[in-house]
Amino acid sequence: MTDRNRAARFAVLWALQYDRRPHDLPLLRFLLRQQTTYYREAVVSGMAPDLTLAGFLVAEHRQVQDLWLHWDAKNISFDTAVGYHLYHLLTAGIPASTEAVETSCHPDRDRILRDITSTHHTDAAVEEWLDRQRTRFPADPADEGLKEWAHHAARFGEREASRLFMTEWAAGEPRTDSTLDTLQFHLAHLGYLAEAVDVQKEAVALKDSWSGAKGSKLLALARLQRRTDDFAGAWQTLQEVQSVLPPDKNGCEQGKWRHFVKECFLLVPIAPDTSTAQRLLAASEQDLQGIPRLWMDGVLDAAIAAAEHIGDPQALHRYGALQQIAAGERAQEVDRATRPSASGPATS
Repeated sequence: MTDRNRAARFAVLWALQYDRRPHDLPLLRFLLRQQTTYYREAVVSGMAPDLTLAGFLVAEHRQVQDLWLHWDAKNISFDTAVGYHLYHLLTAGIPASTEAVETSCHPDRDRILRDITSTHHTDAAVEEWLDRQRTRFPADPADEGLKEWAHHAARFGEREASRLFMTEWAAGEPRTDSTLDTLQFHLAHLGYLAEAVDVQKEAVALKDSWSGAKGSKLLALARLQRRTDDFAGAWQTLQEVQSVLPPDKNGCEQGKWRHFVKECFLLVPIAPDTSTAQRLLAASEQDLQGIPRLWMDGVLDAAIAAAEHIGDPQALHRYGALQQIAAGERAQEVDRATRPSASGPATS
């Protein structure tokens, strides 16, 4: 599903952030409802500042009847349940909010009461949260940082402006893992993949030992190189990744083994010739052996796509059989995880 009005809606929210007036509350309520609908119908996972900003601007008016709007926004998904703060419901004051819920016939009445009447919640804590939100969403545009402007520009489709804001922000920050990760991710998201590769190479160079952390950085670099169709660069990077992976594929690094082999399979379609692609497929299948939980991380989907690209029916048959086995193993793991213990019924 595509929301053609999302950018326009955010533009209005952004303007209202910088021009807050009491009579804007009906418009803010409408925008929060629209954001809630968008997240419920079109967002599979995650939560962006557009929903948080809409919720904060409504919450700042401190109207007790708006707690139901906030409850709807909080209960869209697992991510909003975690990320949309309960204090949105309490800005009218905990006593007033509690009374409104107690006298309601809402189907979630008891659940809401249990959440908002915790002794951890106080009006002072709600005020501190509101102050933090005001810092996060300042009323004066001059108080916004370069990184925030970069994100704003990206939401409006202004790729070059967003790139310039983010690179200028990064130029003023220490060249740490955090700075480089933020810059690389943003450049890649905007489609500036060659620049993202350069930043990721810098991030790899920060890791001066062949550690698990360096392996993760190298994997990210290989993904970016593949996306730029740089077969030679990606393959060289993947060989470096393999040299730092532990020999025990069943240990705590099994996830990195799956991601490594997945990248190898994904590289097959951009191999320069059929012979190279076939050799890479064979090497990837060899590395696949012994890795547990193949139903995770999409590794077998990548294997099947690689075999289809080459047109290898025998490989397709093998990977299809592995996929069926992996599906059975997944079902068994889920069953074990959800089965009540033998000592008695499971408790929440």
